[in-house]
Amino acid sequence: MTRTALLFLLATLLGVQAHAQQPAVPTDQGPVRGQQRGEVRRFLGLPYAAPPVGHLRWKAPQPGPTWTVPREATTFGPVCTQVVVGLFDVPGETKGDVKGSEDCLYLNVYAPAQSTSAARLPVMVWIHGGGFTIGAGSEYDPSVLVQKHGVVVVTLNYRLGALGFLAHPGLDAESAEGTSGNYGLLDQQAALRWVGRNIAAFGGNPGNVTLFGESAGGMSVCAHLASPASAGLFQKAIIQSGLCASPNNTVTAAQASRRNVAYAARLGCRTGGVACLRGLDARTVATTAVPGLRGLGNLVWSPVYGTSLLPRTLGEAFDTGAFNRVPVMVGSNHDEGRLFISLAAPAGKPIQLWQYWGASGLLVGAAKNGRVLAEYPGRSFSTPALAFATVFTDAMFSCPALRVSRSLSRYVRTSAYEFNDPQAVTTLKAPADLPGLGAFHSSGLVYAFQTPIVGLGDPAQFSAQQRRLSDEFSASWARFAGTGDPNPTGRTPWTPFDASRGNVWIFRPTGSSESTTFGQDHRCDFWSGLGLN
Repeated sequence: MTRTALLFLLATLLGVQAHAQQPAVPTDQGPVRGQQRGEVRRFLGLPYAAPPVGHLRWKAPQPGPTWTVPREATTFGPVCTQVVVGLFDVPGETKGDVKGSEDCLYLNVYAPAQSTSAARLPVMVWIHGGGFTIGAGSEYDPSVLVQKHGVVVVTLNYRLGALGFLAHPGLDAESAEGTSGNYGLLDQQAALRWVGRNIAAFGGNPGNVTLFGESAGGMSVCAHLASPASAGLFQKAIIQSGLCASPNNTVTAAQASRRNVAYAARLGCRTGGVACLRGLDARTVATTAVPGLRGLGNLVWSPVYGTSLLPRTLGEAFDTGAFNRVPVMVGSNHDEGRLFISLAAPAGKPIQLWQYWGASGLLVGAAKNGRVLAEYPGRSFSTPALAFATVFTDAMFSCPALRVSRSLSRYVRTSAYEFNDPQAVTTLKAPADLPGLGAFHSSGLVYAFQTPIVGLGDPAQFSAQQRRLSDEFSASWARFAGTGDPNPTGRTPWTPFDASRGNVWIFRPTGSSESTTFGQDHRCDFWSGLGLN
């Protein structure tokens, strides 16, 4: 045997021995064996439900598989079927490609290396964003959160796009309640129930679960706050850039079902029966667009309302107190819209004034556009791109977040915040007609997780001030998960939101503090008067 072969054999034997020393953790489906990296144990690719394929496509998630021999939980499960949209530069991906699988209902558990079933650590369950059409739990590494703050973190996949949110008359007819859609939310609930049954074995406290998410994940958190079926599945909630009260987020299941008849026809299924739809390959379903839909902010594949899962819109639920009453953190970024403008701008060409006028009209409607352009005149901004980015930020994110805080704070402790690093780290490049990306949509995630996120940024880029900001921002999320109070120790108190004061905690690299001018800064009285939030 050659020296190289001997070394390889020795390394293999040592690896097997080290792996065998990892104890299996029991779950209600069977034992699982993960791997330890540094001070964190990772259990990857755990199936929390049966693969939603064949006759289970567009059905509520069913119980997952069982096993008796320890399952090796060392690799991520497949991501859910999705079209690569090319928002970020990801190695090996090309815009328009389809990746993933319908067999995708997997979650991942990260726990401190020394935690035992007696530890009862706070649990944080992460719901990824991506407009309900892209993303995966595996894109986020919570190892630093786990190691630094002594929490157990779960990331998960859920069905996306039409496969996750199709409402259709044929599916309505199958349902006992006569409505369809929201399968992705049902997946999330199934994952939360899995956490409730099993997380204690990983050192987590099933009675102290914080649901947290960003963008579509943040809207998902809002949906679970509003869903009677999610009652008791979590005890705290963090909503980051959630779009929960933004315009157009009020589509009923009945409206979506009627709309999607044309979508089914485009797929070649004109009879209304679901057998044709279930017989299509996932790629065709994922790549076929809904005909006739226009307008910015139109959430084509997203939660629908008027169902037993979501009997009320999010705004109605929060305004009337008909939601699951747990402590909540509500946050947004100072420059949310700059990312969307950067991605939507013609390649290499600045946005013209007439394009700003037209895009604003698509966002708010022609009848209200004149008032918006008078409030945000193009001449008041250095470029039309910045004008529209500001409109988009205020109308779709900042003021809706303030409205959510006002509504929730009447019933539960609510902590409102804004992430505002004017030069947030990123691998993205701003177009020439924007003065940088600022605190753009999703920019706070690298600061919260403190690990690299492909396409967004890397903590290795932090300056000393940004490192301190990241430590503070991340710790506030973990502290809230533990106690329901995000207050930074030894700093000016972050007081619960008071609608009469409009107080919002502003995270800045130069020093974080409370502000009572957030509403004025984002012109929220104007948007409220316009009836858009």
